[in-house]
Amino acid sequence: MKKKINFIIVWVIVVLYPINIYSQNNDIDNVDSSEIAFVFDKAVRDLYYNNYPSNFEHISIEQNYYRSFTDEELDALLDDSLLAKRIAIMNINSPFEYKYNQDVKQWIKYYLKHKQFLGRIIGLGELYFPIFEETFSKYEVPLELKYLAVVESALNPNAKSRAGAVGLWQFMYRTGLLYDLNVTSYVDDRRDPYKSTEAAARHMRDLYDIYNDWALVLAAYNAGAGRINRAVLNSGGKTNYWEILPYLPAETRNYVPAFIAVSYIMSYYKELNIVPSPPKFKDVEIDTIAIKYNTNLKTISDFFEIPYEDLKFLNPQYIKDIIPSSENQIYCIRIPKKYQMQFYSKEKAFYDTLLAQRTITVDTNITKNVPALQNTGNVIYHKVQRGQTLSGIAAKYRVTVSDIKRWNNLKSNMIYVGQKLKIYSSTPPSKTSSVTSTNTTNQTSSSSAKTQNIVHVVKSGETLSGIASKYGVSVNNIKNWNNLSSDKISIGQKLIINPTEQTSSKTSTQQIHVVKRGETLSGIASKYGVSVNNIKNWNNLSSDKISIGQKLIINPTKQTSSKTETQQIHVVKSGETLSGIANKYNTTVDAIKKANNLKSNKIYVGQKLKIP
Repeated sequence: MKKKINFIIVWVIVVLYPINIYSQNNDIDNVDSSEIAFVFDKAVRDLYYNNYPSNFEHISIEQNYYRSFTDEELDALLDDSLLAKRIAIMNINSPFEYKYNQDVKQWIKYYLKHKQFLGRIIGLGELYFPIFEETFSKYEVPLELKYLAVVESALNPNAKSRAGAVGLWQFMYRTGLLYDLNVTSYVDDRRDPYKSTEAAARHMRDLYDIYNDWALVLAAYNAGAGRINRAVLNSGGKTNYWEILPYLPAETRNYVPAFIAVSYIMSYYKELNIVPSPPKFKDVEIDTIAIKYNTNLKTISDFFEIPYEDLKFLNPQYIKDIIPSSENQIYCIRIPKKYQMQFYSKEKAFYDTLLAQRTITVDTNITKNVPALQNTGNVIYHKVQRGQTLSGIAAKYRVTVSDIKRWNNLKSNMIYVGQKLKIYSSTPPSKTSSVTSTNTTNQTSSSSAKTQNIVHVVKSGETLSGIASKYGVSVNNIKNWNNLSSDKISIGQKLIINPTEQTSSKTSTQQIHVVKRGETLSGIASKYGVSVNNIKNWNNLSSDKISIGQKLIINPTKQTSSKTETQQIHVVKSGETLSGIANKYNTTVDAIKKANNLKSNKIYVGQKLKIP
């Protein structure tokens, strides 16, 4: 089933959205004029010299470490026997098939001629490579493929090819949409290091499920799957990259040798006497912050005294520096971690200032009753309860919906459970309403004591099903509590968790779930807070196989206790990782380690793991 689904996804890529980033017919002998060389040269100059030179430790380009290699030094470094030996060692230690030939040598020579750039690229790897490795492990993509981003963009998230491909991983617009990379007037997800890396890993995994050859995956990533399929057909059905090489476009024949050359330099930079120029930030020195209202990087820089250049460097996805706001999505920024406490300590004042500026513009020209109400001091904060609407709340306090929207800077009538709304009203609230008043000194908090909401801040790699499992609630519970229309969540998003209300979903009536593309039985079970065995029993299923469009009965009122279920046992197969197994069963690595008393992420073939 999974193979079939992946084939359909890749078929769409093959037929409709080939990534034809490089289309010029260049010979391997003329690497300097190739599209790869063009992107590399432009990207490094834009990133390391023209725009962000302050984001690297200052080391004079004239210093000995950063001078160019002499011809004699290059000849020694390009010794065939030395290169062949080192690349053979790389091949032994990687699932990628590394080979040495004269094409690879040409590209090693090309990159070594740009020694002054290499130190900064290697240094920038301290920022980006940990992000790549974490994501690639999740999708079981060889970690060595992180070096592909150097070929694609020289690690410049703002890199743009002549064909219009953008970002670290050089996604074309339509291909990016296939992997949830959205582009608007203000935000380009292709430039986001985290989102684009997730998309690149998914794309490479999809291609590998078709070709089963990582070199062919790179070729398809470069030329488009359609061209690779034609090359396979023209070669008589061969499915090894090196065997179909003569049938590939000229630029793609450059691509894999260029990747091998970059991998070699990144692996042996010390032996090549290349000294990294450390960037201003490393991955562990960056924090992600959710922004509640639309603003811009310059305003944030001025208010929190964070250098504007730092914000610009760490947030390339905001193409006009503007951070929009949306009811369906929370936008985040990344800041140097050393400013984290400074941000949180001034956060409330920052948002109050933003709202005050907007309120003044509206209130002085449109409304006359707000100042009068403010002078009375009767400011009420209403906490939204389940089932309430903006019109109902307005009627309760004898104000209008427009008033509430203006006082709280709301752009629509959508509100969520637990939200606090500022109300200026001369009408006292009823005893049963969930409100707080600035005039009341002896106010009880019985309503909040009953709910005890938890606020969960979404971290990198988390899913809605994983968060639901963590708190012992269902996906539907979380979606209801937070007014979510889909399972999509973003890093930094705050989710309300109310364990005391989770039983409400279990008392619901029988539901029918229609299986969608990519869904599994374990994922559906997690979504509804039931077990796989429950669903199989309700639908008389003899196995875990399901098909797209299949209708499944979900009956939470009849689910059996999870304690009586037979615990799942997974036998580790060759090539599997703990993160891959956790993803397969919709659980977490920590949960599996805890269930099996594992102290590290190391597992071995044949090992039996309890799946919580």
